[in-house]
Amino acid sequence: MRTWFDKDWKKLTSFLGLMLLVSVFFNALIIRNGGKIEDNLPYAAVLIFSPAVLSLLVNFIYEKNLRGFGWKWQHTKWHLVSYAVPLLYVAGTYGAVILLGFASLNQAAVAELGFKGLLMIPTLGLGGVLLQVLGEEIGWRGFLLNNLYKKLGFGKASLITGLVWAFYHYPLLIMGNYNNGATPAWYALLFFTVAILSANTIINWLYLKSGSLWTAVIFHTVHNSLLSDLNPLIINKPVTPYLLTEFGAALAAAILIAALYFWRRKDELPAAAR
Repeated sequence: MRTWFDKDWKKLTSFLGLMLLVSVFFNALIIRNGGKIEDNLPYAAVLIFSPAVLSLLVNFIYEKNLRGFGWKWQHTKWHLVSYAVPLLYVAGTYGAVILLGFASLNQAAVAELGFKGLLMIPTLGLGGVLLQVLGEEIGWRGFLLNNLYKKLGFGKASLITGLVWAFYHYPLLIMGNYNNGATPAWYALLFFTVAILSANTIINWLYLKSGSLWTAVIFHTVHNSLLSDLNPLIINKPVTPYLLTEFGAALAAAILIAALYFWRRKDELPAAAR
C-alpha cells in the first residue's frame, strides 16, 4: 500500500527540503552581493549543480545506489526529437520576429562569425552549456519527475516539477540580473513562467517516453545554447525584448504551442517512469 510516509515520499521531501535550504542560502548571498551572477560565480555554481548533487546524495542514502535516473541511451528517435524541437521553436521565433520587422539581424556580427562560426552554433557550440544542464537535469528529470511520476502520473508530476524548476529561477529573476533588463519585472516573470512550464511539459514527455535522461539533457542544452548564441546576432528595436529571449511573449507562445502538442499525446506514455 502506498502512503504519504513511504520511502518514495521521504526521498522526495528530503530532496526538496535540501534544495530549499541551499537555494535560499546561496540566492541570498548573491543578492546581498549585488545580484549579478557574473560577480558571484562560485555561489551560482553551487545553485547550478545542487539539483544533481543533492538528488544523487538522497538517492544513495535511501537506495544505496545511483540507479533509476535514466542513464542509458535508448530510443534514439526521441533524442533526435529532443534536438529538433527547441531548434525549430527558437529559430522559427527569431526568424519570424526579424521578418516581421520587430528586430534586425546584426549583419556585422554574422559576417564576423562567418559560415563556420554559424555552423558551430547548433553543433559543437552546444557543448558550452552541457555541464550546467547536467547539473539541473539529473535532479529535475532524473530524480524529481521520475519519482513524482510513479506516485502522481504525468499531469500532477509535470506541474510540480515545472513549478519547482520555475521557483528555482525566481529569486535572481526578481532581485538579481537573471532577466533581459529591458522589460518590467512582472512582464519578464510572466512570460518566463509560461516558457519554462511549457518547456518542462515537453522535456518531461520526452524523458518519460524514452526512459533516457539524455533526451532532457539534449533539449535543455539546445534551448539554452541557441538563445545564448543568437541574442548577440540580433539588433533590438524597442519592442524586441518584449518578444524574444526567455522573457519574451513570442518565444513563450511558440514553446506553449509545442507543449500543447505533446500534452495531447500524454496517453502514449508508459504506466510508470523507467
